[in-house]
This record gives sequence, C-alpha cells and structure tokens, in this order.
Amino acid sequence: MRWNYNRKKVILLSIILVLLILSYFGFALYKYLSLKKYEGTIYPNIYLDEYNLGHYSYDKVPVKIEFYRDIILSKSLKIKVLDKEYDFKYLDLGIVVDYDRSVSQIKNYQKSLGFSKSLRFINGKEKKIFPIKYSIDKNVLSNFLINLKSQVDTLPVDGYFDLSDGVHYINGIPGNSLNIENSLQVISSIVEKDKLSSEVIDLSTDSIAAGGNETYASIDTMTSSFTTNFMPNTYLRNINLNTALSYINGSIVNPGEVFSYCDKAGPFNKKGYVFYYEFVGNGVCQIATTTYNAALLGGLEIVKRYPHAKKSLYVDGGLDATVASYSSGWCVDMQFKNTYNFPIYIKAYSSGGQAHVEFWSNHDAKGGLEYTTSSSRIGVRGYKSYLHTWKDGQEIDVKEIATTWYTEE
Repeated sequence: MRWNYNRKKVILLSIILVLLILSYFGFALYKYLSLKKYEGTIYPNIYLDEYNLGHYSYDKVPVKIEFYRDIILSKSLKIKVLDKEYDFKYLDLGIVVDYDRSVSQIKNYQKSLGFSKSLRFINGKEKKIFPIKYSIDKNVLSNFLINLKSQVDTLPVDGYFDLSDGVHYINGIPGNSLNIENSLQVISSIVEKDKLSSEVIDLSTDSIAAGGNETYASIDTMTSSFTTNFMPNTYLRNINLNTALSYINGSIVNPGEVFSYCDKAGPFNKKGYVFYYEFVGNGVCQIATTTYNAALLGGLEIVKRYPHAKKSLYVDGGLDATVASYSSGWCVDMQFKNTYNFPIYIKAYSSGGQAHVEFWSNHDAKGGLEYTTSSSRIGVRGYKSYLHTWKDGQEIDVKEIATTWYTEE
C-alpha cells in the first residue's frame, strides 16, 4: 500500500513539473509571438503628438504624418523684432517634420522596455506621447528672413533744423536692420535643440546711425539779429540780395570756427547772381553788411572787414562791410569768428523790402551780456564806430570798432 502511495506521489509531482515546464515554454512562446508580432511595428497607444501611431510599422509613419502635414506645419512661432511681435507658420519659416528623429525616439523607447511593460502596451494598458521632432530648411528660412528684413528694417532719420517756430534742432533717429545671419542661427538652433514652444523668439537688429550733430540741440535762442532795408522795385539787385541770403541761410559756425562770407556766398558770379548796374552780383555787399552787424551785436570777434569807398545808405557810417570776388580767385571778404562755446546757426531771409540775418545759439552763449553799436562822424567823410557792452541794463564797456574814411560821398 505504501508503495502505491509513493508511486502516486511521484506521478503527481511529475505531472506538476511537466505542467510547469509547459507553462514556462508556453509563456515564453506567448512572449515571443507577442513581441514578434510587433517587431518593426509601433505598440498600441503610442502617439506622436496627437497622432496615434499604434500598429504602424516604422517605415509607414511618414505616410501617416504626411497626411496631417499642413495642419502640423500651420502651427505658429512667435517672433519679436524691435518690440513688435509676429506669428509665423512653421511652413513659412522652413520648419519641416524630421521623420527620422521622430521615429527613432519611439524605436529606442520600445527597445528599452521590459517584457511586462511591453505587454502592458500590447494589451492597451499603457499610453505614451512623444513630441514631433523638427528640422529646418535653411534655404527657405533665409528667403523668409530676407523678406522679413524688407518689412521691418527702418531707415535712419537724420537730424535737422526745425524753422517753423524760431530755430530748433531735432536729433536724428537711428535706423535698424535685421541681422539675417544671426536670426538664421537663432531660429535654426531653437529648432535643432527641440526648444520650439510658445516663448517669443527675439531677433536682433543692427543699429544704423543717423546723420547730424547732437551738439546742435544746444541751439535754442536768437542771440543777435540785424535788418537792412532795400527798394522793392530794384528787381535785378533784389535777385542778387536774395541769392546771397539763400547761400548763407542755414550756415552753421562751430565754436572757434571762422565764417567767411566769400566762402559761403561767393564767388559772386555763381548760380543765381545776375548783372545789375555795373557788374554781376551787385547788391551782395548789403547782405555782407547785414551779417557783419549781426556778428557785432552778438559780441563775436571780427576777423576781416573792409568799408565801401562810398558810405552806404542802408546802415550808419562806419558799420558797412564790402565784399568782392575776382576772376583770379582773390576775394575781398568779411569774416567773423565764433567765440561762443556753442555752435551758431545763421537764419537769413527777406520780407517786405527788408533783409534779415539772425544768429541763433544757446541762451548762455553771451554769458548774460548784450551789445549795441553806434557811430559818430569825424571830419567830412570819416566815422568812428563803437561797440557797447551791457549787463543787467547797465553799460559796462565801450570800445572802438573801427575808423572808416570814405573817398566819396
């Protein structure tokens, strides 16, 4: 009896062992067949972005995703240029789906999974979402940036004088130019490093300097002016007067610089001047005289001044200035030096039979001083001219400017 019992026990154990072996090999076979079925195929519930790629072979992924290409590449990237934001589609920027990298990340992930984890995917109990990987078509991006540059570049605005209400200098505004090379590198790097997001990409620009001189912004006051009268009916002479005014109008005399009337308005046979009475340009001396007196009243240093042979009717004796130019190139000139610490802007124009020359500079240019001129007759044809200096309404100095002798009345 005992023998029979042991025999039955051995048989039972053998059966259990066989079943265990069969189960192991069955499980191994099941594992093999299950994994074999998905060899080269993506597990269920694995997504590329929002697109389920389950049961797709790796080489069929491009076909699947290409169907949604327009939707995918219609996503926008925010780009900022000069404080202005733009939304541009991936497609416009040359961003394309990188199928190799997109598939490789899934393939490498599936290879790294253990059997049980793989079965969970196969049995639909796991889900995994991978981001779409992108690359850049640099030719398309370059063309896009060239077009963008034409839209966002700004030209510099040079500084200029606004004469609508006195004389005021408006500083220039720099221009900006999109840096295509840098922009190409920035966008390419973001795409290649998979950093596409809702963040704004700031593209740099190169500054284009504006022309002009910011020191001219110190000009804010008319420091002196002088006016002479002319006869409106002397048509040809008035052409010469206005031509000379136009040549010196807008002249800028920087600190320490010498203004030459001949250099600005002469020679007096150039464009605009006409023959009147005895020679071409007759009448330009009146504008030289007007400028000379404006310089005196500004307290500026007179470098050169020559009188007429005959006393002028439009100014007191001894306060005229003659000029002349010759074919040899030599010129009888009127010159003054800017002794201010600020630039001078000369505004010259005519109105109602009057020639006006105004000197504009900074309100501190004359240091609180004011100037007047006077002349007194000496002898038959002589005059002494004087410069009077005033401060706070009190005369503090007077000095002789010149002694002038006229050779004819």
